[in-house]
Amino acid sequence: MLARAMLRISSSPVGVSAPVGRGVFRGPTSSSPSVGTRSNDAPKQKLTSFSTQVFGARRRCLHTSLYAMISADTAPTEVTPQPKHVSLVQGASRGIGFEMVRQLLEMPDAGLPGRPNAANGHVVATCRDPAGSLALTELLKKHPTRLSVVKLDVEKTESIAAAAEFVKKKLGRVDVLCQTAAVLHVKSGSFSMAPETSIARLDEHAMMKSYRVNAMGPTLVAKHFADLLTNGTKLSLAGSEEGSGDGETKNTGKHAIVANLSARVSSLGDNKLGGWHSYRASKSALNQLTVNCAIEFARKKFPVTFILLHPGTVDTALSEPFKKNVPPENLFSAERAASQLLKIIGEKTQEHTGTFVDWADTEVRW
Repeated sequence: MLARAMLRISSSPVGVSAPVGRGVFRGPTSSSPSVGTRSNDAPKQKLTSFSTQVFGARRRCLHTSLYAMISADTAPTEVTPQPKHVSLVQGASRGIGFEMVRQLLEMPDAGLPGRPNAANGHVVATCRDPAGSLALTELLKKHPTRLSVVKLDVEKTESIAAAAEFVKKKLGRVDVLCQTAAVLHVKSGSFSMAPETSIARLDEHAMMKSYRVNAMGPTLVAKHFADLLTNGTKLSLAGSEEGSGDGETKNTGKHAIVANLSARVSSLGDNKLGGWHSYRASKSALNQLTVNCAIEFARKKFPVTFILLHPGTVDTALSEPFKKNVPPENLFSAERAASQLLKIIGEKTQEHTGTFVDWADTEVRW
């Protein structure tokens, strides 16, 4: 019956419309019969006009009911309360990024000292293929109300924009943004790339991919999440005033922070070996772009802190081909690296914006 009613509506000459999202309905069009039209067959015309009005009204009522049903099915059943803290990890499907997500959810203080609201806050984990990450799927089962897993590919601007729009609608803020995704070597079908030991090994496609993933991607994420970050600062500062004991009120909130994972090989002053042209250059570009953001966002009404972190050599897929030459004491597990970096992120304030430190919180030369 519903299908027949929908068919009648779709084939009806009556000018009824219900634009999606508006519920606006229009009456008969100028081509529809109207009451009072004179003709040689007036009674028949009146009957036809009357029938048109009656069945037109019934169609409009049914159309209205159908629209209401569709709206009810697609609209959220409940409004998600805005959390007091949102941490987002970009590049969260494995390695350091995944460990950051896990610790943000499971550590008593979320691993972020100095940000007490993070302990009960919401965590957003982004990656290129959420469905393909079994680890994130299992984590989501354990923390269904505090974790959102969102598709974000730093090589696709529309994916970044869509992720930002999702977070804006669902959560409305970002307080901590950790960007961990990076590329150093690839073997995929006909395309492959590896750190170059000589300029003779340079490949333009590999260089462009390095720049897109390691430098441009994180900067475009900062661009599209800018309003969410400044709103994080605004809400944090507004919601954290407390008495100082002398009758005055002081603000204990923290500015939102963006932590971009760089690498010591990005340093010009520390470069004594050469090689790794694409990776070095892309991370040096990330450093420059991050400092630019630190300067720009410091001027905003609600500033955002930007820092660069060198995680050390970590036992992940990124470093797999090279870790054999690393002394065991200098090869960190992803769990340890994530813990060290989160601690630094939690302790940093706006006065540290634009700085570059390693896993031990020691300054890295530019």
